[in-house]
Amino acid sequence: MTYQILIVDDEPPARKLLSDYVSKVGNLELAGVCANGEEALRFLKENPVDILLLDIRMPLMTGMDLLNELKDKPLTIFVTAYEEYAVKGYELDVIDYLMKPVSFERFKKAIDKAIEYLSVQVQTGETTEKPDYFFIKTDTRIVKFLFSEVQAIEAQREYIKIITPTRKVMSLVSLTSIANALPSEFIRIHRSFIINMRHIDEVQSNEVLIGKDLYPVSRNYREDFFKRLDKMRI
Repeated sequence: MTYQILIVDDEPPARKLLSDYVSKVGNLELAGVCANGEEALRFLKENPVDILLLDIRMPLMTGMDLLNELKDKPLTIFVTAYEEYAVKGYELDVIDYLMKPVSFERFKKAIDKAIEYLSVQVQTGETTEKPDYFFIKTDTRIVKFLFSEVQAIEAQREYIKIITPTRKVMSLVSLTSIANALPSEFIRIHRSFIINMRHIDEVQSNEVLIGKDLYPVSRNYREDFFKRLDKMRI
């Protein structure tokens, strides 16, 4: 099967490089190349595509603005020189996040992931399911997490700490920003803590035990938390 792909980037060298990469992948067909979001919006209204290679910071209309304007979004891969959009990318259902300058090997890995996802959609008939994972930027890396593995998220000044049974990862992201991207099993129980309800072992008065850690339930969040908890009791 051949997949239609659109490149949107305001930098001519980037458009040329990505076009060359597309030509090297046998099951990709370049549907078009656009220099900004407004041009891409007009193109996509007339020419639906399977995969969108999208820059973020562009004049006239940013990549974020373009995705917000689209009702039926293609599977999107961000291609950008700016690292701070990883969490926002998840909120917009972006499948991958490439940092410029992009190597062909990294480009191919992202395309393979997108095609695998599209193939599953065709086989199952699913077109609206969100990914079960997200990416978060650390000081030197962009790290993948499954939502199901995250036990809790703790705010530490301008940073957050993502806690799983096997690792704790710090990122320069606000707790409110990541809260907006989390699925329904997560709930805020304190101005400094979000927990995953699936990982709760015990509730002790106004504290939640997850593994060996206790998390406080503050007065402002207590009512919502216990309402959610009551719905899960049998």
